[in-house]
Amino acid sequence: MKNPRLTKFLTLALLATAAAIPVACGTVEEFREVTAERIARPAFMVERKLNVANMDLQLWERMHQRHAPANVYIEGDTDSDFIAELEPSRANPVGIHLASRDNAQNLLYIARPCQYKEVPDDKECNPALWGSRRFSPEVIAAYNAALDEVKLRYDISEFNLIGYDGGANIAAVIASQRPDVVSLRTVAGNLNPALIYTKPDQKLDGDSLSAMAAAPQLANLPQHHFVGAGDSVAPAAVYHSFRQSMGPSECVHYTFVPDADHERGWVEKWPELLKSTISCPDDGMEEYVPAVLPDRPAELPDK
Repeated sequence: MKNPRLTKFLTLALLATAAAIPVACGTVEEFREVTAERIARPAFMVERKLNVANMDLQLWERMHQRHAPANVYIEGDTDSDFIAELEPSRANPVGIHLASRDNAQNLLYIARPCQYKEVPDDKECNPALWGSRRFSPEVIAAYNAALDEVKLRYDISEFNLIGYDGGANIAAVIASQRPDVVSLRTVAGNLNPALIYTKPDQKLDGDSLSAMAAAPQLANLPQHHFVGAGDSVAPAAVYHSFRQSMGPSECVHYTFVPDADHERGWVEKWPELLKSTISCPDDGMEEYVPAVLPDRPAELPDK
């Protein structure tokens, strides 16, 4: 026999729990933004929120020299398996840790869409943007628009792209499209999404863009890829498949890093790893020509 009081109590408890979920999510995102701010502030990086191509991007930047290159870091995918659709930010933001160890005069960190947004549930923060559409044309367009905005705002001449985890895939695709990208570095890079996202709930949409498809256009771009010896998420096989898809090139370098896995062992080594070779031979190399996609906007979209 049902107990009316017990039924009412359980119903109210469930409603209260459901109502608390967005608040808890907002608290998590707010906490993670504070964490990122504490990493960025000692490196004199200033926080800025940017809405481009109908997407929210969180930036931390340090721009000291006009008409000069900028080092640009692109963060990795969400690392949360618990309510991942409500938590786009990383608990361990490796990308901003790396940026904070870079002494470049011009430095830019770009989070992934909706990371560090307190309540990422509006029309500009569809969970698909960090799920099945994390590498979609509209996401790539937003990053291109962000770089265009930064270039105009600070008179930046060129970009050196550094991508961590899934940010490496985005960096490689962007590098294949822009004539102002002069080098590419990846750390624990997801350069072959088909090898990494193998579970049914990780499936990417069919129009997703990948470093594998962009690889042939990158053959003459100076680049260095860093692979962790203990990385089970993006092991050496991921890099080697990307390298094989590129074809002949004398501009590609890679380092197998001992005592590093997908997240750990990078930050303390990064200042020295940044000094690693990233060049092309001067003799006999064709000029690097990016493959600009026909649907890429020629100017910044209206905000």
